[in-house]
Amino acid sequence: MYERFLNSIVNPKKLLDYRNDHLLWVFLYLLLFTVLLSTRTVIDVITYDGLTEARKTEVADGFEDLDPNCGINDTEVYCDTEQTMLFYQDQVVNFYVETAEELQYNNYDSQYSIVVQGDSVVFLFNNQVLYQELLGDIAGDFTNLDFSLQTTDERAFNDRIFTAVDDYMMSYKTVWGTMMIAIDFLSGFLLFMFFILVSAWMLRLRFKIVPFRHFFTMTVYSSTGLYVILILNSLYNLNMLLVVLLLIFAFRQNNQLSMEIVRRLEKKP
Repeated sequence: MYERFLNSIVNPKKLLDYRNDHLLWVFLYLLLFTVLLSTRTVIDVITYDGLTEARKTEVADGFEDLDPNCGINDTEVYCDTEQTMLFYQDQVVNFYVETAEELQYNNYDSQYSIVVQGDSVVFLFNNQVLYQELLGDIAGDFTNLDFSLQTTDERAFNDRIFTAVDDYMMSYKTVWGTMMIAIDFLSGFLLFMFFILVSAWMLRLRFKIVPFRHFFTMTVYSSTGLYVILILNSLYNLNMLLVVLLLIFAFRQNNQLSMEIVRRLEKKP
């Protein structure tokens, strides 16, 4: 693998010598860089120990005012009137407090919604219940919470909210962390495969006498520059201009491979 990596960077013409490699080794080569592309997500999951102070401040600025006559008592929402209160929204999910005895689906105008209602927290997708958990199982800070505290002592109110959220996230870190890593790995693999298949197919259209399998193998190796750039960008968030320049270098590797194919074909009798 080291020879293929080195030649893909410094001498792409040599990649033709590896065109008959077993597909197992070709996919292992590709999977290695896919794993490396997921490194940033793996690090983020491992080091996660709760929301950062900057993130807490950002989220708290988006909190909507709740009815001060409502709250949570003995792990159950109470209120003088039935109402749907939007507490927080972002581009992905909206958070509601529902004081009616039944869920008011028409009031949840988000594809993903999390609703605190009665003694439960309900997770909705397109107004379909995906998952439901007792409020008392979320965290101790949700056992009793007076919403009027949001007005009288906003910092204490926010701290209790974030403590409960952090405790809940940490308790399920293995579950959501594994899912994030798996999704990131799959998306990276599909990204690489899309680029490889398109590049290989374009070469196949140009050089029809060469089997597609050979083009696939050589393109997996010649795309090493692209893998490295995307991995470095995910780790260090490179300057966009630098990324563009590096991408030009990566595409140059494929161009050199194409020129070498032309040269060898022209030498054939």
